Parts: sequence; C-alpha cells; structure tokens
Amino acid sequence: MIGVYNIVKWEPHVYQALSPYYMYKFLKKTQRGGWMSLGGILLCVTGSEAMFADLGHFNQLSIQIAFTCMVYPSLILAYMGQAAYLSKHHILEGDYRVGFYVSVPEVIRWPVLAIAILAAVVGSQAVITGTFSMIKQCTSLGCFPRVKIVHTSAQVHGQIYIPEINWILMILCLAVTIGFRDTKHLGNASGLAVITVMLVTTCLMSLVIVLCWHKSIFLAIGFIVFFGTIEALYFSAALIKFREGAWVPIVLAFVFMMVMCIWHYGTIKKYEFDLQNKVSINWLLGLSPNLGIVRVRGIGLIHTELDSGIPAIFSHFVTNLPAFHQVFAHSSSSEA
Repeated sequence: MIGVYNIVKWEPHVYQALSPYYMYKFLKKTQRGGWMSLGGILLCVTGSEAMFADLGHFNQLSIQIAFTCMVYPSLILAYMGQAAYLSKHHILEGDYRVGFYVSVPEVIRWPVLAIAILAAVVGSQAVITGTFSMIKQCTSLGCFPRVKIVHTSAQVHGQIYIPEINWILMILCLAVTIGFRDTKHLGNASGLAVITVMLVTTCLMSLVIVLCWHKSIFLAIGFIVFFGTIEALYFSAALIKFREGAWVPIVLAFVFMMVMCIWHYGTIKKYEFDLQNKVSINWLLGLSPNLGIVRVRGIGLIHTELDSGIPAIFSHFVTNLPAFHQVFAHSSSSEA
C-alpha cells in the first residue's frame, strides 16, 4: 500500500521501469559503472532463495501461488514506490541510504519499522528451516556427517529441527555481525552467496534437463546460455566486492565443501572395505559350532551399507566374543 501511495503521489509513470529497455539504456549510458552497480542490487532477490529452500516444508504449487500472487507483486510495488519517491527527492544525499524508511509517511513510520523487524524475524526463520531441509537431504545422500534430526510434528514430515546446525548458525551469525559491524559488508556477503547459488542451480538444472527429463541437449544449452549469461553478469559484478565482505560466503562454502568431501570419501572407503570383507551365512553357520559360542537372551542389531552378505564387523564380533544374542536383526541403509 505504501508503494502504491508513493507511485500515485510522486511519479505515476514509474511503471515504465518494468521494461527491459531501460535496463539496456542504463547499462549503455553508464557502461562500467552500471555493471559495477549490479553487485549492489542483489539484496532485492535474496529472499527468493530462502523461499524456494522451503520446498521440504511446503509443496511446489503453494510456493508458486504465493510467489506469483503475493510476493512478486508486493516487491515490485514497493520498489517502484521507492523509485518514485527518490525521483523527486534525489537532491537529498541521505535519502539513498534509507530509501525505504524515508519513503514511508511520517505518521506510520514507527509501525512500519516494527513490522519490518518482525518480517526480518520471519525471514530468518525461513533461512533456518531451509538450512535444516538441505542438511537433512545431504545427510540422506551420504554427503554430510550424521546429525540429530528431531521431527517436531507428527503430521508434517518436513517440519524438523537440528540442534547442532541451529547452534552453528547462531555462532556464525554472531561472528559475522560482530566482525563486520556494517550492513554494507553484510549485504555484499549475502549478495555474492545468493547469486552463486543461482548460478550453480542453473548449471545443475541443465544437467537435470538432459539426464533426468531426457530432453534435447540443445534445450539444456539454450537454458544455461539464457539464464547463465544474466547470472554470470551479476556474479562478476558481485566479485568486485570480494574484499568488502563478499569473501565470507566463499570461505564458509569452502569449509563446508571440505567437510562434505571428506565425509563422502570416508563413506565410500568404508563401503568398499565392507564389500571386500563381507562373509556369507554358510561360513558363519559352519564356524559357530567350532567356537562354542553361547547364545544369550536378547535381540542384537547390525547396521550396514551392504545390500547382501554379512558385514566384516559381525565376523569380528563373533570370533572375538564368547557369546552373542539369540536373535540378530540385519539392517541395511538401502532398505531404509
């Protein structure tokens, strides 16, 4: 509503900015300066990544409807309202630093500030729950160390809580906030992180088009050329801010990538060892009478990554202990 108010009051023709022609005209006129300015507007789209990260909590249709009917129109009207206000108040240098709050009428500025703070809390919660979803998926794929996953709802399967990740997020947020002490650096870090995710997603999506959807490779090339060119333009502009805070997401991504690679490498080596040293049930049955093993009451559980055969850890258990349970259950990750 504030955006509509500013559009009507200050510049009703601001809707023309929706035309891509003005973007082309702006870049043609400003050239290198216009290209560098692209790295400073990435915060306009950072929230979209957090919303799509919530696919584990909401279905695809609900996100599409919410984005098309609510999020996108609201953002466009809000930004056009700010542009309309700034077009008539560009002489005031300070307006550019707080364009949103200055464009809000004085009467409702404090209530809007309270709503903005609450919106920031909701946005932070979306990032946290999205992180939980991605960590759970990585754990399921064997690409991340196992963590405690708490299902907080009996009805909604995707509603989860991961204590370790929650603490890590809190520590990282405090460290970044205390270390930077400047919203500009925080914006640079967030902008580079988001555009990198978009660029990687586009590359992976092109593989999905060919390998999963079995579409033409030319369609995948056209997809990555069209979207990848736009994202690469923003990505290159964001890299200029590397020394001004944008290095943080790169360092964090490298650290987590190393953790995931080491864990995945260790998991593969463990699976190869179990595969090479597994024993058959006939070998175990033929061995047990000679060992004089005593069967005790109870149920034992053996977990393995193998689809068939008895893991080497069980044969080690049998040959080194004088007794084991009367009932043994064999659990495989592939079956789970």
